[in-house]
Amino acid sequence: MLKWGFVFLLLAVASGLFGVAVSDAATFALAQVLFFGNVVLFVVFTLLGTMVPRALDVPRHDSTRQREP
Repeated sequence: MLKWGFVFLLLAVASGLFGVAVSDAATFALAQVLFFGNVVLFVVFTLLGTMVPRALDVPRHDSTRQREP
């Protein structure tokens, strides 16, 4: 999704250079929506990742230690 944001940003810049005002505004708005959508998703998933308890941490078995009879 971030890649599409950059593609639409480049299209907006190109259409702005060629003087196509309607296409320029539309592609810039779409690029802006995609970019800030990515920023919001990044922040949400970063916060969710820090709030998850580490319940899945399994103690490792040390195979070099011998068992006691």
